[in-house]
Amino acid sequence: MFSTRNKPVARAATAVFSLAAAAAIGAFGTVATAVPATAAPIGAPMRTAAPGVGELKAKLQLVFNTGAGRSARAAELEAGEAGLGLVDQIGTVMAAAPSSFRWDVLGPVNVSGDLLNAQLTTAIDGWDPWYFDLSWKQIDGTWKLTREAECTLAGVAMLPCNL
Repeated sequence: MFSTRNKPVARAATAVFSLAAAAAIGAFGTVATAVPATAAPIGAPMRTAAPGVGELKAKLQLVFNTGAGRSARAAELEAGEAGLGLVDQIGTVMAAAPSSFRWDVLGPVNVSGDLLNAQLTTAIDGWDPWYFDLSWKQIDGTWKLTREAECTLAGVAMLPCNL
């Protein structure tokens, strides 16, 4: 390969080759390889599975629970902190309702893109139940009660909606 007449050049070439090989072979004797990083496309929204009726009811219970932290409650609303005043008013009306008042979330849960719909039923003993459509919007991976749904709930409580 290299002539013995040109030993310094041969040694230099061997040294360069050795350094290149050492760089390619990791400290533990394995070949170092680079794996290209993969990322979600820019602007791709984070998607989470649609909650079931039990989880939607739990979300509403948290929203109406004035004893829960304001930030946790606001995190469940599309309107955020701005929506808490209205849900507090709705909760006050619910607390003043007859003891036989009850509500529930019914399926089916329908999802279309980042919007989810389910039904709210309310009932008082001696009366037929009422049904209302509610919607949640997926924002940053969390299903949040929409402003429209909050206004529907205000209507159920016979309150004006100011969102």
